[in-house]
Order: sequence, then structure tokens, then C-alpha cells
Amino acid sequence: MTDTATPAPAEAVIFDHDGVLIDSVRSDFLACSALFAEHGAELPAQVWAREVCGRPDAYPRLFALLPDPGPGKHPELKQRLGRLWERYMTPEHIRLLPGAGELLARLRDEGLPVAVASAADAAWVRRWLDHFRIAEYVDVVVGGDEVDGRKPDPAVYLEAAARLGVPPARCVAFEDSLTGIRAAQAAGITVTAVPTELTRSLDHSAADRVLPGLWAVGAEHLAPAVRTP
Repeated sequence: MTDTATPAPAEAVIFDHDGVLIDSVRSDFLACSALFAEHGAELPAQVWAREVCGRPDAYPRLFALLPDPGPGKHPELKQRLGRLWERYMTPEHIRLLPGAGELLARLRDEGLPVAVASAADAAWVRRWLDHFRIAEYVDVVVGGDEVDGRKPDPAVYLEAAARLGVPPARCVAFEDSLTGIRAAQAAGITVTAVPTELTRSLDHSAADRVLPGLWAVGAEHLAPAVRTP
């Protein structure tokens, strides 16, 4: 339970990457939808958001939704999806989300250290931080390939806090997926949900706070929640 007392400011801020800083979520949905279209099927956005987005077992779940794919076809489907990702995971389709650059610059001005804790590989994260010229605002990048467990395992958040030298309880995080929210909270970090357009239909109420986007972050969202038993 969150109390109404005014908490002390956070000592560090940790961001998820895909769906929080950059909109690669729509690119993933476009690739998955294209795969379904090739099989004469439609992939509803709400089904994709609920069953696939942010899940560690996302793509077996996705393939199971296709008309009679058969488990033996999964390697072939994964290869085809990889080619579709190459088509849609490009600068032509991926954009920096509104408010991301401004918030990062503000945090730097305020002297707050920043980490990115992603389920994706660290090289993928660094590619887009460089592309959008926001790498200078990020002190630490931790990818899912650098820890033992991917979200909802808290390992990536615990590692990010450790590299920043800040206790998890003194950090705040921003997440878009339900698995990411669970990961941050399991690490003992206050988490604000910032759902994307494609994931707004999901129930993000498990987060400590919910905002429409990073552009809406105020000083009160940069402080750990105060909880009462």
C-alpha cells in the first residue's frame, strides 16, 4: 500500500528501453502481423499485447496462435519472423518516444544517474541510444544477455542498480510491459508504467504509478513510493 507522505527524491532512475525510450513495440507488432498475413490470418492488437508483448516465451506463444502451425514448423516460423524484423526494425519504422530526450536531458541537469535495464541484448540498446543521440545521458546499460534471467526475473534491474551504486529502494523505474513491471518490483524498485498505444488495453494497475508517457513525468514521479504495511 502506498502512503500519501512526501517521499525523499530518488537517487537514480532506471528505464526500460523498447516501448519506453523507443517505439520498437509497433515494429514488432507489424512484423508479427505480417507473419500472420502470410498464413491468411489476422493478429488482433489486443491479443498480441496480452499474449506476446514483453513475455520471455513470446514467440512460441505467437506461433501457437497461428492456424495449425505444428511445433515442427517453429524453427521455420522463427526464421521467417527474423526476416520480417529486418524489414520493420529499422530507422524508418522506429522512433524516439515523446518526452524521452527531454526527460533524459532534465535528469542529467538535475544530477541524477541514469541506467537502461532491458530484456533485449545490450548491443541492441546501445545501437538505438547512439542512433537517437541520447547515449550521453545514460550512465549504465544492462542487457538481458548480461544477466542470468530475463524479465520478469529482477536480475537486470538488480544489476543496473549495483552498477550505479544505488540501493534498489532508492531507485525509480519506468516500464511499459507487465513483465517489466514485475521485474522492477521484484527488485524492490518503485515503478511507473508508461504504456504504449498498443499496450494501453492491458491492466497496468500493479505498477506504483501509471502515466500516459514520459512527457508527463513530474518531480513527484522521481521519488520512491512510500508504503505502509
